[in-house]
Amino acid sequence: MKSILACSLLALLASRASADVVTLTAVADGTLWNDPAGATANGSGPVMIVGRAGSTSSAPLRRGLLRFDVASALPAGSTVHSAQLVLAFTSGNTGARNLEVHRVLASWGEGASSTASGQGAPAQAGDATWLHRFYSSTSWSSAGGDFDPVVSSVLAVDQFGVHNWPSTATAVADVQAWLDLPNSNHGWLLKLDNESVAQTTKVFGTREATASAERPQLVIDFTPPPVSSYCSAQPTPAGCAPLIGWSGTPSASSTASFTIELSNTANQRPALLSYGTSARAALPYLGGTLCVAPPTRRIALASTQGTLGSDDCSGTRSFDFNAYAASAADPALVSGATVFAQWLARDPSNASGSFASSAALELHLGP
Repeated sequence: MKSILACSLLALLASRASADVVTLTAVADGTLWNDPAGATANGSGPVMIVGRAGSTSSAPLRRGLLRFDVASALPAGSTVHSAQLVLAFTSGNTGARNLEVHRVLASWGEGASSTASGQGAPAQAGDATWLHRFYSSTSWSSAGGDFDPVVSSVLAVDQFGVHNWPSTATAVADVQAWLDLPNSNHGWLLKLDNESVAQTTKVFGTREATASAERPQLVIDFTPPPVSSYCSAQPTPAGCAPLIGWSGTPSASSTASFTIELSNTANQRPALLSYGTSARAALPYLGGTLCVAPPTRRIALASTQGTLGSDDCSGTRSFDFNAYAASAADPALVSGATVFAQWLARDPSNASGSFASSAALELHLGP
């Protein structure tokens, strides 16, 4: 089933007129001070500092850490086209300095330490510090953070204001990896290319900044997969957990089939396909779960067939959604439309209602 999808994926992506864009706010951030004791941090404060302070500071060098939850925001199987870091430079030293972004190689923490001061605060349990990934129990392999020496993106930051790091092939590869392998997502480290010059600190807003416009953001341009599944099936009291599947590539006009399939459901029961073009959902519905946000349409009401004369889970259904879209029965089903669909099967034995429900599919109609 999915092998058919994989074979047609490249052709579909090439035909898409535009990709989707999502803007994420950081889920963790902090500052590393080169305190010899590794006891200075700012895990929950409103600012993040990058650069080198004056010569009177006992821990003049600062680096920033950032992490974004990519896997929760993009459908699995998406293709990332661009990834742009956006930070608000709110105070510190002006003058153009190159700020590099590097992929972090190990997990790190964001503890309760909090201050707006450039000198940091006493590290709290779980904070990332110059010496620790998690203060004070787990250390970095190298002081100052474990990061890839390859620069993912670099930008000359000069005057106060919002700054956009350019999307590069390396930054895109970082974000794609965070999507495909969420456990590898340890975020980025920010540092100056030349950390030996004093009075070069740049202060940026963190996710705790009062003004939302000052919080770190990651703007991702991506193409979602033609089909992805979501939501959870509601089994019948007899133990039938309806399964949803698919075969082919969704299209608004193709003569080739794209079938949405139902299996492992109660036999000899009426079932229908519910779909909508609004959004995903997870709403209680007549003993099952409605995974399609209203307004919805119901089509393809027919028996699940299966074994005669006994109750089991041999029921199945199949519906060619491409043929339905091409028929122009629903003007909303055009190229570029996003469709959410699931099966609902009659289940009179369900004491809490009258339907068993499958999981759902999110599909993107090509031309």
